[in-house]
Amino acid sequence: MRYRFPPGSRVLRGVIVVGPLLALYAGAPQGIVPPVWLTVVLLVFALSFATLPEHYTGGFTLAIVVTFWVIRSGHDLPGTSVLAAAALLVTHLAAVVAGYGPRQLPPDRGVLLLWARRGVLVWLMAPLTWLVVEAQSDRATSAAYWIVGLVVGVVLLVLTAAWYPTQADGRG
Repeated sequence: MRYRFPPGSRVLRGVIVVGPLLALYAGAPQGIVPPVWLTVVLLVFALSFATLPEHYTGGFTLAIVVTFWVIRSGHDLPGTSVLAAAALLVTHLAAVVAGYGPRQLPPDRGVLLLWARRGVLVWLMAPLTWLVVEAQSDRATSAAYWIVGLVVGVVLLVLTAAWYPTQADGRG
């Protein structure tokens, strides 16, 4: 059986493949370059993720990138980590929208805009976190910083969901 993908669906699946690779190589300007074998493994997972966006291999795909960044960046978080966060978030959002229906279903413009707005608001945590980490580098930090950061993150997520609800959120 042969499936035909509408152009919008092909773009979403292309983003699912390219996004993790972009996130993996985002640190290259600072010398954080992955080995070739890791790129090949990530590409295999990304292709699987693009084929089945609702499958658990998507979580593994994103986890590979996050694990690489954690191991290789150490205590110094380069500014390009914000780009990596954007690439991972866009990949996740593309998979969410692609998983909404059958392969032949073109993505709805309203759904794309809803998730794009939510994504931008959630992504704002990445540069904010990077700025806080940079401001506090070389200083002893209190556990209160982590608690405040967690509270701010949760509040931002709740506000994002409240400002841009789905139709299912309105049913009760």
